[in-house]
Amino acid sequence: MFVDIEGCTHLCEDLPPSQMTRVIETYFSRYLDVVRDAGGEVTELLGDGLVALFEGPSIREDIARAARAALRIREVTGALSARGWGRHRHPIVVNIGLNAGVASVGTTRLRGRSGERRFYKATGPVTNVAARLCALASRGQILVSGSVATYLQQWCQLRVLGPYTLKNVTGPVEVVEILLGRSGPEARSSETRPTSYPAGGHTGSEGGR
Repeated sequence: MFVDIEGCTHLCEDLPPSQMTRVIETYFSRYLDVVRDAGGEVTELLGDGLVALFEGPSIREDIARAARAALRIREVTGALSARGWGRHRHPIVVNIGLNAGVASVGTTRLRGRSGERRFYKATGPVTNVAARLCALASRGQILVSGSVATYLQQWCQLRVLGPYTLKNVTGPVEVVEILLGRSGPEARSSETRPTSYPAGGHTGSEGGR
């Protein structure tokens, strides 16, 4: 799962570095709790974003836990952002990309003259798709691949966006948006009526970006 603060560049221009650091620490500390409560772990910080992994014996359970964490992160963000930040009172909005599958997970070791540094991370096409879905998302969307959506249709309200061509990803990827879970976090405003995701199907195509 990739989580990214939208419009962070503009926010950085509006806030002094010390306050921007406080924003990141405030929000990401809450996200860390949400991810861990759901059985995952935050493995990387990417400036204005983070990466979380959910590793367990069942891909179905891992996907469900990650999706619930994503919905909770969006809910927490809305509560924290009620006051706004900066001179123009910017609300904080996070976009999330979620994918699941086989990946190379373990410790990456860097060795240099200055010493050694180890990182625990996941690599491979499944991770790349999750990152691209996060980059594609906007205005607080939670986007998942079509294969992930098939595991979520029983307890999530979903909206099919269609196949997208994602950067450095071979072939189109069916993109689906998570709107709501049964726990009922606030719905995103949308001019398109949400639909259930039909397993193995899609509702047309939209241009990739």
